[in-house]
Amino acid sequence: MHKRMPRSTHRNWMRFTYKLILNLKTNRIPGATVACLSLLFLKVSDTNSQGNTPFKAKKNFVQGELTAEKQNKHLTYLLPAMVAPENWIWWHRIQPANKKISASLSEDRKHLVIHLHKELQNTVELEIQSQLVPESDLMFRMNQIQLIGTHNSYHIAPEPGVMKIIKTVMPGEAANISYTHRPLPEQLDILGMRKLELDVFHDIKGGAFASPLGATMTGLKNWKLRHPEFDTESMMSPGMKIIHFPNFDFRSNTPTLKSALSELSTWSKKNNLHLPIMILIETKKTTAVRKGNKSGIFEMDDFRQLEKEIVEVLKPEQIITPSKVQGEYKTLNQAIRKGGWPSLGECRGKFVLALDNQGDERINYLKLHPGLQGALLFVSSPPGQPESAFLKINDPKGNYAEIQKRVKEGYLIRTRADSDLREGRTNDYRQMNLAFSSGAQYISTDFPEKMVGFSDYSVQWPDGKVGRLNPLFEFDQPQVTLEPEKLSSQIISRRFALKVPAEALN
Repeated sequence: MHKRMPRSTHRNWMRFTYKLILNLKTNRIPGATVACLSLLFLKVSDTNSQGNTPFKAKKNFVQGELTAEKQNKHLTYLLPAMVAPENWIWWHRIQPANKKISASLSEDRKHLVIHLHKELQNTVELEIQSQLVPESDLMFRMNQIQLIGTHNSYHIAPEPGVMKIIKTVMPGEAANISYTHRPLPEQLDILGMRKLELDVFHDIKGGAFASPLGATMTGLKNWKLRHPEFDTESMMSPGMKIIHFPNFDFRSNTPTLKSALSELSTWSKKNNLHLPIMILIETKKTTAVRKGNKSGIFEMDDFRQLEKEIVEVLKPEQIITPSKVQGEYKTLNQAIRKGGWPSLGECRGKFVLALDNQGDERINYLKLHPGLQGALLFVSSPPGQPESAFLKINDPKGNYAEIQKRVKEGYLIRTRADSDLREGRTNDYRQMNLAFSSGAQYISTDFPEKMVGFSDYSVQWPDGKVGRLNPLFEFDQPQVTLEPEKLSSQIISRRFALKVPAEALN
């Protein structure tokens, strides 16, 4: 397990193959590989400038009549009472959103509210899904809890033959990538991780990463047998590929973005009471060489494809989007500073997506979605910017006071419990404790569990539970259930056909 690779390290990897060629002169790498090495380098340079069983939704049909309240220009309907176990409530959602009807739920979520407009018909028809959630969900918002997650959540350590080649040229980096994470569903289910990180390359034509140079250089014709996770078919297809770095550190427990999201979506549906899971996406490179973009960073078209793949797997109701958080406020920043983050009841079973990149990639994404209107991802923009709601502040030691200040202002923050494996090597929990007490809502670690043979260091809450209340907020509710032992709850879907009073149509 290790930290995110800085851009200087990316450049080092790009020089990696050149160093390998130089090492041939000292016979540190078999000379028979030189022709293969040179040819493959040219080719690569061109392309790379478990859970519980879910409840089945029950469907019921409800008829009734709306009550007109012309003074407030809306109609209301008292939702039929539903019996719930002690300390639990029914959480209602209008599902899916009916764009032809301006509908919402009252603040106490007991009344359906229909807003009057000229095109209103005699009967309003819509569907409401109701789910059992802990009663304390009414008391807290998603920025008032803390959760733990992993770096490079997809990563599998290089095979020994490839690792030997890496050690020859970059021994320091080899030490940093000698770790393997559990598959994504196991991280959620067994370790209680609620923040995952995915690095994506845009393979526009397909096949750019299908023949890793490091695997070829091992001299094994049957190298794929040593890489059972390597999905050749997926790697040959166009799309977003999840890799730490091509050719050498290429092993991934989920090869494509769509496969990763499919695994997460399946787990989420089976465990629909989970707290909001952050998916932090770092865009790496695109395989297309474009005018004015020699570095190959993601441009607007790449982000369009990224979002296309996301919505092909995740349904809109599974995603907490910037627009949903902004609501009726003028800007997203105004919304979060005035308490606009959704309550826990609204967040359960959902994902919040965020862009890790803070440079030109962020600028390009904002060109696609000015102010994050219609965007799927939050971005880490400077505090006070119209689109600023999520902040990436990695160092809780040097920025402890800053993190606390921003959390109190309403920002959602991601920080780190450890860096460069230092804390793990020495069992040093000081940075972790600062990350916890800083109030940052999502805390990343390289050690979600003890690394056998390396360290006893691991990052978990003292009580071993999935999350906890944020220490920077004061709460009057002592009885809190963040995640119950059984993560699936019953969902009842009801179709409403409600008559509109004649006076409301005049």
